[in-house]
This record gives sequence, structure tokens and C-alpha cells, in this order.
Amino acid sequence: MTDPRSIPRRLLVPGLLALSVAAIASASVSSSTVVPEDRRRATPAQLPDPAWRRRQAAMPLVLGPAERQAENERLEVRAYAEKMWNAIQLFDTGKALPSDKLCFEDDGSISRTDYTFIANIGAYVWSVLGARDLGLIGEAAARQKLLPLLDAVERLQDQAAAAGAPGGMLAWAAKVDGPRIDGSTISSVDNAWLAAGLALIAESSPELKPRAEALLAKMDFATLLNPDKGQFYNNYDLDDRAFSNGTYDLMTEGRFISYLAIGEGDVPGSQYFRVERWPWWRGQDNAAQFREYEGVRVYEHTQTYGDFRFMPNWGGSMFETFLPFLLIPETQWAPDAWGRSHPQMAAAQVRYGLDNYGYWGFSPSMIPATRGYTEYGAPPLGIGGYSSLGENEAARGGAVVTPHAVFLPIELQPTAALANLRKLRENFPGLYDDQYGFRDSVDVGTGAVSQCMLLLDQAMAFGAMTNQLTNGGLRRYLGGRYDAKLRPVMAQERFWYPD
Repeated sequence: MTDPRSIPRRLLVPGLLALSVAAIASASVSSSTVVPEDRRRATPAQLPDPAWRRRQAAMPLVLGPAERQAENERLEVRAYAEKMWNAIQLFDTGKALPSDKLCFEDDGSISRTDYTFIANIGAYVWSVLGARDLGLIGEAAARQKLLPLLDAVERLQDQAAAAGAPGGMLAWAAKVDGPRIDGSTISSVDNAWLAAGLALIAESSPELKPRAEALLAKMDFATLLNPDKGQFYNNYDLDDRAFSNGTYDLMTEGRFISYLAIGEGDVPGSQYFRVERWPWWRGQDNAAQFREYEGVRVYEHTQTYGDFRFMPNWGGSMFETFLPFLLIPETQWAPDAWGRSHPQMAAAQVRYGLDNYGYWGFSPSMIPATRGYTEYGAPPLGIGGYSSLGENEAARGGAVVTPHAVFLPIELQPTAALANLRKLRENFPGLYDDQYGFRDSVDVGTGAVSQCMLLLDQAMAFGAMTNQLTNGGLRRYLGGRYDAKLRPVMAQERFWYPD
């Protein structure tokens, strides 16, 4: 088995309309999408009707300044979402799976990788559902895009099992044509995002639910658990028939494995509290900051940047904190934990970027000057701290901003996010085009712009915009599925704040 990558991969209010809808829309967005009537049935009962334009005629004719600003911002977000959906469709060329990366070539052509990562399957699913819920595609078109994914997952699951994969897990990469597994790595977090995609299909499409549930039932995340630490292994290697030494031991995006495994009933709720919030090797010497949940003692230390206090992640990057929030209602289910931390982390990210570089939005992404990939972050906001210049020292220029990191907290910082995006577009015109939206990244020091896109990055941004435009619509799918098992676990937690 060969690995095609030479670089590390992560693992990854309804609107109010003012007097002149036409005038606002023409200045901010152009769209005449007609939403099929059958879209209403396809979403969960509690999900607001995504055909938000239909409701606007019944809204008050006079709005105050705050309401008018909010509506203008929603129209701006809608415009970005429509263009980003155009870009996401470029990754799907009729192969068994969408590609991982595409690049715009000098001759006007588009090149695509012949491989993908299984986390991209989950990301593509939430993108299709988002497009459906925003009225960009109909129910039938969404189903036509999702059905081949189930066929591909079934084949890849069988291939991985034959190669010795534990617990119905899939190899982390696959060739898009076939498909066939590619490489010997079984990644816990990638499989969690894949499983989330299956669960999303099951919760959103009655016609496809039986097949999605059958594939999901084969996946047992308990097989990836280190029994001594009570934490999930990072990887399993098919060639060596061995688990990695490392585990997901901090509050990074890896906490989503716990959410998925607890929600599906594979592990007890206490497992979530086996993941450290603040590592022992950084000191746990304040007795007042210890809490106990379900028999597990947890050190709930929080970190500060200026006036903001939050739960840190490892690298200080956006996706580590906010990617799980895309699908899980963390602020609602854990009001004394993520409900306090997420707004503070978002504000701290904005402040750090503006204070130091004039822009914000740091997260692993493409290296603008090359077609490589590396980690970026805001060091004071993490425990380890990725450099804003990138962890690949040989490729460093200035600080690198990636648009998906600006979109991820858009529900918490809409005005700041849109202002940042406008400034990026104005000062780096090559970062954006009117058909496909944003490229993956820009070096705000040198001005270099990546001419590539990553499916996961586009999907993260599109998912965040879907939530902004549907009042958290994507979170309702897994929120309904995991309410009984996961919500009571998360509701117990209280991060330490000195009040």
C-alpha cells in the first residue's frame, strides 16, 4: 500500500427583512433559487423552514439599525454560501468519491487529487445537507449525491475489514476511482467524521436511513479505546497490526470521537471526562479547579488572553475548537463549559490576529507559496501553540490566514468575520472570485495566495454559514440523535472561572 501524501493532515434567527429587499439583495447577493415544496419534509420537525426568503414578506416593514445590520449581514453570508457551494461541487467529478484537493492552473484548467480522506465523506454529507436546507438543491438532487457515498463506504469498509481493520473502521485514505483503500492507517478521528456523515444521512433521509444505519452499526469505537488511559488511540496501523502510542488526550477536535462514540452507545459517558482539559505536565496545583464527574476527577483550568478566558486547545487553531461545534450543540448542552468558553475563544482569536497582524483566522491550511500543507495557529491560545507563520519553517513567509477559520465562528462573531473577509478581499484580490469564492489561504505578510482549495476547509466554512443562516440547523440532526445519551454527560461540566 502506498501513501500519496508527503505532508501531515489534520484531523482533521431567521432573517428580518427591511423595506427594500430588492435593493439590499441586488447590492449584496444575486440569487433566484426556487425551493421545491418537498424540501420541507426532508428536515427534522424542529428545523426552521430553510426557504427563508418566503418568510420575509411577512416581516415588519420598519427595522431598527441593529436589525437592519443583521439582515444585511445575513445577505452577505448567503452570497458567500452560494459561491462556496459552487466550489464544493467542483470536487465531485462523478467518481466514487469527491477529491481531497483541487488547484486552479495557469492555463485555466482545474487539477484534482486522485485520492481523498474519509473525513471528507462526512464533510461532503453535511455540505449536501446544507445546500438542501438552504434551498440551493432539492431533495431528489441531494439524495442522488448521497446514495453513491453509501455504496463507496460499503466497499471501503469491506476492503478494510479484509485487511485487518478493527471494529468496522475504514482506512483513513482512499482512491476516488473504484474506490479502494489507500494506505495502512486507521485514524480514529477521521472515522468519527465519517461515522458522523452516516448518522447525518440516517437522520435526514428516511429513504437512505436503513443503509446508513447498517454501515454505522458495523463501526464499534470501543475497539479504538486505550483501556488503561480511557482515551482513544490516534491510529491503528494495518501493516504493523498495532495501535499508536499516542492518544487523543486534550480538548482538540479529537473530542468529537467521544461525542460520536457516546452518542452511538459504544462507550460510557464517563469516557469524555478521561480526556484532559489541562495536561498534568503543565501543573495541576489549584485544588479549587478540580471537579468530579461520573467518578472521574478533572482539572478544569482555563487560559487567558487579555480579558478573555477560555478552554485552550493544543495548537491555538480555530478548527480544533470550533469544528465539533459545527454538528454538536456544545454551547446549549454545556452552558457552564463550552457555553462560556466558545464566545471568549472566538473573541480572543479576533483580538490576537488584529493586534499582531491586522487580520485573523489561523488554522491548518495550504501553504500559499507552495502546494504543501501545514499547521497554523494563535500560539497564546493553545497549550502547545502552532506558529501563525506555520509549523513548516522552511516554507515560512508572513502569517497565513485561511478563510475557513474566519467562517467557523461566524455565529459568535458575525460582524468581525465579515469585516475581516472584506478586508482580505480588498487587499488580496486573488484570494476571491465571484464564481467560486475564496481560495484556501493567503500569506498576509508577502501577499502570496494559494491557488488551491481543500474539500474539508470549504465544507467547514460552508457548514458554519449553513448554521448561521438556519439558526443552527446542522446541529439539530445529531442533536436529536444524541440528546438522550450525550447531552446529560456534557451538561454536568463546569470549566473553571474565577467568579
